[in-house]
Amino acid sequence: MSEKIPSDSARWLVREMSSMGIPPGRILKGTNLQEEWLKDMGALITPSQYLSIVANALEESGDPSLGLHVGPRQQLGELGFWGYAIISSPTLREANQVALQFWELNGSLVTLDFREEPDHAAWRILPAFPMKDKRLWIFAVEELLTTFQTAASFLTNHEFRYARIDLSYPDPGYGERYRELFECPVFFGSDEDIFRVAVADTDRPTFTGHPRMALVCREQCRELQARLRWGDELTGAIREIVISSMGRIPHLPEVARRLAMSPRTLRRRLQERGTTYQHILDEVRIELAKEYLASTALSVDQIAGRIGFTEATTFRRAFKKWTGTNIREFRMNRAAGSCDL
Repeated sequence: MSEKIPSDSARWLVREMSSMGIPPGRILKGTNLQEEWLKDMGALITPSQYLSIVANALEESGDPSLGLHVGPRQQLGELGFWGYAIISSPTLREANQVALQFWELNGSLVTLDFREEPDHAAWRILPAFPMKDKRLWIFAVEELLTTFQTAASFLTNHEFRYARIDLSYPDPGYGERYRELFECPVFFGSDEDIFRVAVADTDRPTFTGHPRMALVCREQCRELQARLRWGDELTGAIREIVISSMGRIPHLPEVARRLAMSPRTLRRRLQERGTTYQHILDEVRIELAKEYLASTALSVDQIAGRIGFTEATTFRRAFKKWTGTNIREFRMNRAAGSCDL
């Protein structure tokens, strides 16, 4: 297993175990990863490293049902643009579509195969890579089931329930915990790992839906997906750092520190990619400025502050340079366009 995967999910698990009193060093044992790795938002890891992290977490916690306990704590907002693309989707059906389309961005232990049946929507759970230790597969399935249910409940502001769960492994010794947690029939020793939901529940609107932001996030996911497939995650990591710091634009040395490299190395690596930190910063500012102007009633002063400008006049000049139009014209054109929708 030499391919690399995003590390968001793995880093989240290490931080979660730390909150339970287990130091990161013990969870990273045998992975060749140092604690500094936790600060590297764009880091990629091998599947073997992720599996070692899970095995260490199970060993150190002494909890075979760890997946059931930690899954509900994972927040979509902790999973970068992929998570935000899901959050901003207007319906649960669209959230599912975008989640599956860009699934590889979350660095999960599993993959999902979705199909619609006459009365149910069904998701088959498959391993993202080989897992020889059955404990790891049980953890992966438990984490997926609890995370999925928690996320769907959050998105719809409605208690989300499965209709039925079928699992390939035998009762791990705490099967009743599944039935209590999911409040649906759970069958162990089945031919496949699959969960079903009533079709009507998949069309529920989300209370977090934001169509314009969804478009922005999906575009970012496409870029990240392309970079991941071509092995270049650096610019995506920088974009995430900038967006998470909006209102206080980080200088290049701070970004370099958060990426666990020197400023000189960061400049060189960006130069190799034909870009600069300033160019990436301007791209993010343009996208957010357009989003705020098109979909909020924030004043120009407020938007300027949110994207790191100290003065509205400087923001106005920059926006004109970026787009070729002034802010007033941009807002009028977008307002006219939305009336035609």
